[in-house]
Amino acid sequence: MTISCVLFDLGGVIINWHNRWFIEEISQQFNLKQEELNQQFNANLKDISTGVIAEKEFWQRIGEQLKSEELRDTQESLLDKVFRKHMSFNDKMFELSKNLEKNGITVGTLSNTEHVTYSVVEDLSSLNHFKHKFLSYKIGHLKPEPQIYEHVIENIPFQKEELFFIDDLKSNVESAKKSGIDAVQYTDFDKLLEQCKNRDLV
Repeated sequence: MTISCVLFDLGGVIINWHNRWFIEEISQQFNLKQEELNQQFNANLKDISTGVIAEKEFWQRIGEQLKSEELRDTQESLLDKVFRKHMSFNDKMFELSKNLEKNGITVGTLSNTEHVTYSVVEDLSSLNHFKHKFLSYKIGHLKPEPQIYEHVIENIPFQKEELFFIDDLKSNVESAKKSGIDAVQYTDFDKLLEQCKNRDLV
């Protein structure tokens, strides 16, 4: 079946980003050990990324666990500050998404993200050509949970066989395939372009 819709992951595909940049900046600002901060950051990441908690409670929890009153009581949006400082767009992938849309392919995003950093992305560049935006903090599930792919299939006006998903993590790609969605792992732009050509997308 012909591919009608391409879904892109954001972080690691459309956007150049690593969570370790959060850890490095915030551990330095609040004089915390990176290993301990990283552990608590990851322990609470699911709840903020599925919309269970907002940023303020996220840092409150981590601050309490690390016995940092300064972090616990911060009123600053650390996610906004650090993400805005370090993130950048993968220009080749962003242009590919625009070119696919110009060529009549519907494009969208399927991303594990929370409200603050996604708002920064929207603020820095127009994502209007993404017709479908499947965001974990709105859906309440994370990749590679099968429920998030089921949500996509149930809420997109295409058959699952018409979808093509691009993600930088192998586990997310494998889970998408188990749900019946054609998917590839993004590691290199030229390799991805070949995979798009094989599907008559470019």
